[in-house]
Amino acid sequence: MTIGELEAQSGVPASTIRYWERVGVLPKPVRASGQRRYTADAGHQLAVIRLAQACGFGLDATRQLIHGFGSGVPASRRWQSLAREKRAEVDEQMDRLRTMRQLIDRVLLCRCTDLSECGRIASAVTDSK
Repeated sequence: MTIGELEAQSGVPASTIRYWERVGVLPKPVRASGQRRYTADAGHQLAVIRLAQACGFGLDATRQLIHGFGSGVPASRRWQSLAREKRAEVDEQMDRLRTMRQLIDRVLLCRCTDLSECGRIASAVTDSK
């Protein structure tokens, strides 16, 4: 199939497909008369990349998922290896967000008349953490 057909089938813009090829996330397809020709499996490869994006994986992790393991390593082990790392990152982000939420909740209770007073209170709050 052509890149236009792959775009129509997958919903991924042709420019994105070309970019993913250029950065090594997608393998470069064979060419016929100068045109890219994709196999029927290309749509599934794009779906895996989109799933990786939805999980928060960047290009490096996605490239590792697709190309960074030996050919005998099952997909489940690839996902599990990368997902453990990503889950730890997400847990850290959630902790930071909880702390931010607590601080925002305190700020919502602010009754200070000027920012100097807020600064004194803020110093006391942030120093205790």
